[in-house]
Amino acid sequence: MTNDEPPPALARASGSIKLSLIPLAISTTILLVSPAACLPDGRIGVLYVGCIARSPPFWEMRSDPLFSISFVQATLRDWGAWGPIQQAESEPQVHRMVRLYMPRSYRDMTSRFDVIVLAIANTEAVGIQNIEMLAKGVREGTMGLLMSGGWETFGGAFGRPPWGDNAVGQLLPTQDMGNVWVEFPQGALYLVIDRNDHELISSIPWEREKAPFMTNFQHNLVRAREGAEVLAHVESMGYNDHPAMVTWDLDNGNRVFALTSEIHAMSPRYGSLWTYYLDYGSNLMIYLNRRRVPQDIDLVHAVRARMYELGIRRSLLVSLLEFCDSFGANTATITAKIDEVDELAKEARPAYFQLRFEETLETYKGALQMLQDIEKDAIELKNRTLLWVYVIEWLSITGTGMICGFLLWSLMIRRRLYREVRTTKLDAFKEQL
Repeated sequence: MTNDEPPPALARASGSIKLSLIPLAISTTILLVSPAACLPDGRIGVLYVGCIARSPPFWEMRSDPLFSISFVQATLRDWGAWGPIQQAESEPQVHRMVRLYMPRSYRDMTSRFDVIVLAIANTEAVGIQNIEMLAKGVREGTMGLLMSGGWETFGGAFGRPPWGDNAVGQLLPTQDMGNVWVEFPQGALYLVIDRNDHELISSIPWEREKAPFMTNFQHNLVRAREGAEVLAHVESMGYNDHPAMVTWDLDNGNRVFALTSEIHAMSPRYGSLWTYYLDYGSNLMIYLNRRRVPQDIDLVHAVRARMYELGIRRSLLVSLLEFCDSFGANTATITAKIDEVDELAKEARPAYFQLRFEETLETYKGALQMLQDIEKDAIELKNRTLLWVYVIEWLSITGTGMICGFLLWSLMIRRRLYREVRTTKLDAFKEQL
């Protein structure tokens, strides 16, 4: 058995393994190309196509002002069509969502997006015309491409269609090796980093913690194409060379990245509890946009953590104000203060986009302090609002109880309303007998 073929006990396959390799005439020469940016304000536009339910870290990355992320539900896998948005109950609904949310034209796509993410995206759901449009954006435009693993990407799994034979598949730095998804032996699929000197790999402290996905790296079986860079691979009993992260640059300088595992497996929402899953997703998008990947992980992680915290706390605060407003409370003053926090965070964006992280961190610390003071005011407003609710409820219950008690006392105790009689019907009946 060759190293290219997984032992039967280590992989679940629903088709034969093709060992043929068709090299592509794509140069991996590193070009001095300036970063691509289709959005005028410097943000990176990300088009996420695939399974929205399995979209972390991209769902959380929306709080990062560097990214503008749009989602397109394009999976036909079981519950995967049930995402936070664009929920589908049937295959026709998935196709309808693709028609609604996919860019209308090539020009529309290239004017809004810098990076394409295909994550558990079914080729039949995406459609041949959209596949050709996506491939053209990478091949002829300025778009980077990420394909992450899953049952519906790369060579597919369990009878699902592969990507290797279409226009997008020909741009990947990997070659499909059949309809194979490797998930055994569970707990013994070890991720091994090969290129610690690579700018993306060196931006993440892989050695600080061993997250569950690093020892259970379930993945599609692929082979790296000639000229591609293998940044990490998977080892287990019986093999030691399954590619895990593979990348290359096309002739036009656009970058293509293949992650053979599901990217959501790195998210704490799925039990991995990895501290740097947001940093990995964010840095990967920066890398594919041909920007310099930040290397001070502690500083950058602190900035992103503050951004995420600000986004979450602001959302909770707005929800609280909406609750108070539903009872007629005056929330205008607090809303104006929230606008001040938003303006302060907006002022930090140029520094963040220019990689001035110390300045950005201080600004967000100030914004969080302002938000903390606003939260205190909002809680006081909520307490005042609910005080009247409690008073009204108390008065309603007390009043109802007093009325019921008075009626009961009048009818059953005082008995003034009853007329006294000398002879009852029972006495009259006895006399007749």
